[in-house]
Amino acid sequence: MSFMLRNLKAIPLSWSVCISGRRLLATQGTSEFVLKNKNRPLRVERELPDPFAHKIKNRATFVAFSVGVAAALAIIFNYEKTESPIISNTFYHLRRSPRTRELLGENIEFDGLMPWVHGELNQVAGKVNIRFNIKGSNGTRAIVRLVANKDNEFQEFLIREWSLTADNKQIDLLEEGDLRTLGWN
Repeated sequence: MSFMLRNLKAIPLSWSVCISGRRLLATQGTSEFVLKNKNRPLRVERELPDPFAHKIKNRATFVAFSVGVAAALAIIFNYEKTESPIISNTFYHLRRSPRTRELLGENIEFDGLMPWVHGELNQVAGKVNIRFNIKGSNGTRAIVRLVANKDNEFQEFLIREWSLTADNKQIDLLEEGDLRTLGWN
């Protein structure tokens, strides 16, 4: 630094910067730079790159980025569905249903590497129309369908349809008991 500050006088110095061969000096307490040679202005001596030179590459990058963001959002929203209390309550009742355990086995869980809940699951609006794949310890796969709604925020969800389809056999889970509502608001 002493090499760069050798010929400067009468300015309180804190540090100097060398940008592309031109020496700049920063004065202490201010953020302003002083050129050592004031006859030569500070400017870029090269041409800026053309942003439209690689149109196909830029468009492909934008499409790939958009697809990645859309896929990430879909995975995040699906994760929120799989972790909702409605799904947890549905699994609770499926695991305790004698007809379901007879058909699927004891260990009932989502089917597949990544569970996917299809349909609308909107607890705030009071609309549930979902379906998802499950499997049991017997190796049998099944599809669960749940349709429920509520008229206002002070009511419980009223179940319209709750079925389990496995091996072309449909089981109406509402016939098993007096469960007509989902037990939360």
